Amino acid sequence: MTERRLTTLGALGRIVIGSTPPGDDPTHFGGPVPFVTPADLDGRRIVDSAARSLTEQGAGLIAAARAPRGCVLLVCIGADLGRTACAGIDTAINQQLAAIIVEPPNSARYVYYDLRARRRELRAAAGGSAQPILTKSALLRTPIAMPTPTRQRAIVDALGALDDKVELNERLCLTLAEIARARFRAQFVDLPGGPGRDWKAARLGDLFDLDKGLSYRGELLGDAGPRLLGLGQFAPRPELGFDELPRRYGGRHSERHLVRAGDLMIANTDLTQRRELIGVPLRVPELGEGPLLFTHHVYAVRFRRGCEEWRDFVYFALQQPEFRARAAGFAAGTTVLSLPRDAVLDHAIALPPPRLRAAFAEVTRPLLVRIDHARHESRALAELRDHLLPGLVSGALAPPRVAGRPAVP
Repeated sequence: MTERRLTTLGALGRIVIGSTPPGDDPTHFGGPVPFVTPADLDGRRIVDSAARSLTEQGAGLIAAARAPRGCVLLVCIGADLGRTACAGIDTAINQQLAAIIVEPPNSARYVYYDLRARRRELRAAAGGSAQPILTKSALLRTPIAMPTPTRQRAIVDALGALDDKVELNERLCLTLAEIARARFRAQFVDLPGGPGRDWKAARLGDLFDLDKGLSYRGELLGDAGPRLLGLGQFAPRPELGFDELPRRYGGRHSERHLVRAGDLMIANTDLTQRRELIGVPLRVPELGEGPLLFTHHVYAVRFRRGCEEWRDFVYFALQQPEFRARAAGFAAGTTVLSLPRDAVLDHAIALPPPRLRAAFAEVTRPLLVRIDHARHESRALAELRDHLLPGLVSGALAPPRVAGRPAVP
């Protein structure tokens, strides 16, 4: 067994809790300072950009909430608690994030991998009745086993090689999806003179109906039963899929609460007011298991008889700005946003003739198959990474030779 010492996150350096400047003053936002929020921790190992930004004035109001490049970012409040990433930029962070600034000779990247593998443990340790929360004092006391700095670097190299391939797959998926979306708009949206006379005006509800998912009981989540898909499997970029397998559910359910590989789902809930997930579609992945359950935060698309051939067309139609704007506009709720089913079913759409639909499918189906293959490979690599980590930390496994570097005993 390798030498390692048990310490705490607080002993490794500093921990910074984020903040947000007053939102009622627009001069605080839209400037040159990146402002990372949980939405930016989307499964990437390194966060090198942010969807939001602050002005120098806004950033000055939360000067204590700055996270330097190279630190570990950790979501410490809400549904995404335990999600981690490494900061690739100097940034401000909001109140749902903590920055763990690891001092040399320890490796921040090693701490990132350790915490990533312990997400469920972190969630279990969180308190809070309305939503889970890890306070700064709790983070400071959180235990962590640290091998020698040399071994930390070797472990980071080994796991980083797997992540390099995962990130290569993500770039491939983004490129293929963008090609397919561009093809959809060129063939069905950006038409000089508009749709032809052989096109038909329709509602999405003419093609499918919607089933709402299971209202589940949290205490029945565990290791038995079908896997339960929920908002955690959705992302603003649906081609990336999700970075960890959903948990299983051992409670009762009916047939209408089940989906199968290839089915379409639509997010009907956003736990924030940002409207980033409302209306986002997801193709149910092939996980090598039977049917999957889905939660009440999601609609399952049930195509009407004879309409199944519209599946790929509908998937890309749901990603268009026109539908995304409609979904955001119809979303209602003071704290949690919900999308009414009629807002989806009554969305007007122009249906091309079968020959055009078939030509689109002939081009895009191989792209979707390649995306599915890359996502499946990435999940397998991520699972391998998370299985290797405990053994590498404990010394039961020796880090392999990576990029010409010798193995560390």
